[in-house]
Order: sequence, then structure tokens, then C-alpha cells
Amino acid sequence: MSKKEYLDQLRQSLVENEIPNADQMTEFYAEMIDDRMEDGMTEEQAVSTMEPVDSVVSQARMDMPITDLVTARVKESHKKAKEKGNGALWMILAIIGFPVWFPLLTAGFVVLLAVFVVLWAVVISLFAVEFSLGIAAAACLVAGFAVLFGWIPVAASLASWGCALILAGLCLLLWKPLCGLGMAVIRLIRLTFRKIKGAFAR
Repeated sequence: MSKKEYLDQLRQSLVENEIPNADQMTEFYAEMIDDRMEDGMTEEQAVSTMEPVDSVVSQARMDMPITDLVTARVKESHKKAKEKGNGALWMILAIIGFPVWFPLLTAGFVVLLAVFVVLWAVVISLFAVEFSLGIAAAACLVAGFAVLFGWIPVAASLASWGCALILAGLCLLLWKPLCGLGMAVIRLIRLTFRKIKGAFAR
């Protein structure tokens, strides 16, 4: 495949899928091919090392905002209905079914939002526990020095420093597991969001 054929296919596919900045993306891939040709590859070799057009478009769709993906899917559904001669029927069903599909769509959005809020709350809670242990350890350490001013007895000061050591130990002991768990939840959030976007990006 020649450079022109690849770029023409790429641009046409980007435009058909309503990918924003199709021209800029096409120029970007043209520059990539030119760079590989400057490194000694022939035009055919440089093109053969590029990502398939379908992969580029799929990734571009995944990078679009989910609202744009939903809008694109609705337009695509309407377009297919028109091609089959059912455009008017599609519109009528969309209007008549509005009292059904709109509440369902809203409920689905609310459920997804609640799931994301809960998952982020878990992440925040995990790091809050770690932060609280560190602050408590520092506070107990500082409080122990009150004995120097005669504000607390020696026994209370020693107990405060003992608590500081225990809390600091817990803070260090739990740092890696809590951070690991927090990052795992963040990865789960990203994976879930990409799965949802992927359902609309197909």
C-alpha cells in the first residue's frame, strides 16, 4: 500500500466516524511515515509498519468524550434506519418511546455515577487512613514533649511517645498495602470507564 492510499483511507474513515481533527491526525501519520522513510525504509515498508486504519480509528473513538460517542451512536442508528427506508419510523419510535428510554438512560447514568463516586470514596478513605495515622503519630510525638514544661507527668509523656511509635509503625506497615489497594481501585475505575466507552466506540 502506498502512503497516499493509506492516508486517504485513514482520513476517509476518520471523517465517516466523525472523529474531530481528522486533518491533523492524518498529517500526524503522514509525518510518521516520512520519518520512517528518512530512516531508510521504502514507502511500502514504512506504510506496512503503521497501525491498521481500523485500529487508529478505534483508538481515536476511545479518546472522544463519552457524550460525543453516545451522540455518534444515535446518529449512526438513525442513518442505518434511513438507509433501510425506516427513518421516519425511527423518529416516531424515538419520540413515542421518550417516556421509557429517557428515564432508563437517566437511571443508568445515575447508577454509573454512584458506582464511580463509591469507588473514588474508597480510594480517598484508604489514603485518609494512612494520612491520619501519620498525623496522629506526629501529634503524639509532639505532645510527649509537654513534660518539659511540666504540663503532663512523665508517665503520660512516655505513654504518648509509645503511642507515637506504635502509630508510626502502623503508618509504615500499612503504607505499601494501602497504596497498592488504592492504585488497584484507581485502575479498576479506569478499566470500567474504558469498558463503558468501548461499548459506545464499537
